[in-house]
Amino acid sequence: MELLERIGKALRVAGMAELPSSPSEELATYGMDSLMMVLTVAALEKEFSLRISGRDFSEEVFRDLDSLAGWLRRLGVS
Repeated sequence: MELLERIGKALRVAGMAELPSSPSEELATYGMDSLMMVLTVAALEKEFSLRISGRDFSEEVFRDLDSLAGWLRRLGVS
């Protein structure tokens, strides 16, 4: 499964009912808020077998799927 598909799976687990059709669409349009960010981090930790510190992410990371994918790559996800 490719990275964006796995991110989408984690977003659904976190409660996002509809996913963006483009990786550059703003996630806020689909309900991304501070609570969903925390839920998404938990889902990403499970999906990718990671441990993510609260200081390792910011609101900017959750701007769109592209920024989420770039952040995960920087954390060592391939």
